[in-house]
This record gives sequence, structure tokens and C-alpha cells, in this order.
Amino acid sequence: MIAGIVLAAGMATRMGMCKQLLPLDGKMVIQRVVEQVVGQVDKVLIVIGHRGEEVAAALSGYPVTCVANKNYHSGMLSSVPCGIRSAGRAQGFLICLGDQPGIGLGVVRAVLAEAAGGDTGLVIPTNQGKRGHPIWIHRRYREEILQLAGDRGLNAVTRGHRDDTLEISVDDQQILVDLDTPADYQREKERFRVENKIPPTTRKRSDS
Repeated sequence: MIAGIVLAAGMATRMGMCKQLLPLDGKMVIQRVVEQVVGQVDKVLIVIGHRGEEVAAALSGYPVTCVANKNYHSGMLSSVPCGIRSAGRAQGFLICLGDQPGIGLGVVRAVLAEAAGGDTGLVIPTNQGKRGHPIWIHRRYREEILQLAGDRGLNAVTRGHRDDTLEISVDDQQILVDLDTPADYQREKERFRVENKIPPTTRKRSDS
């Protein structure tokens, strides 16, 4: 059984607003993220924190389970173990960021296909030599992740097992793009508009 874990608990201090709830071409950011994961794994867990009730409400129509991270103030390090604990006996975890609405379904499927095709413990997509998300983590690293403490983030695991890591190159640059600032959000709105051929908003000039 494979669990998709979407990290959506952050306070988004640089954005200045809850980025998971931002509108993006008729849907919320978190909804667009979740739609790329639902149906690809056996269960989807959404780790919520800041404005968690609103995020959960936005996903009420999706086949997902929301898990509250009471320690979300301490950052993403607390959200990953929270999701993994809630995944029960899952044999693997697909870790996704809740602020990456542009990642294509092809990337998700490619990562999962490589994980299913061998016994690699870590599968990480790359673009132009840079690592991105979503990443696959085998259950054998569960306890190591749960024991992370202090300022040791998930990189301590994902960069600590080179012999058990498979990096796959993908064409989708969106694996490197997340929404941290208002400028990031405006850029993503424009990208969606262009890719979906949505005409720009026009303003009528009022008569003076």
C-alpha cells in the first residue's frame, strides 16, 4: 500500500496569506495539488496546520484524509513525521508539497513507476540537475525519519543514502517551483493563463 502525503500545514509567512487557499484558475492551490495525487496512490493524507479547518473544508469533496499537525509552527520537519505516522502500514510514501500546483501528472506517475519497478529506497525527480518533488521514500526509512530532531530536515535522509537513491530526470521544470512569495503566485497565475489560453482580464474605461 502506497500513501501520498501532501504537506499543507505551513504558515506562509513570506506569502503573507494562506497559499493553499489561493485561487488559481477556478480552483484553490491545494485542490490542484491534490488532483495530481488522488487515484495514483492507495490513500492520500493531507497534513494541515495553519488555517487547517479551511484547508480541510476546501478538500471536503476529495477522497483524502486530513491529519492535523499540532506542531506546525516548527516547520516542515514536523509535518513529514506527522504524515508518516498516520500512514499506518504503508510500504512507501510519496511526499508532495502543498504549494506546487504546476506539477504534471506525468511526473507523479514517473516517480511511482520507478519505485514500483525496483527495490530502490528513494526516488527523486530532477530537472537541469536540481532535485525537486514529489519524492518517493520506502518504508525502511520510516524510523529514521521519525527520529529526526533539531534542525536535521528530511535532507538528512534523502541525501544520506546515495547507494539506495535513484534520481530520474524529467522535463517538467515545475518540480522545482513552489509558491513562497506574492511574486511567485502572480507568475503561476500567468503561467496557468497562458497554458490554458485564458484571455487576460480587461478593464472597461469609465466615461469621465
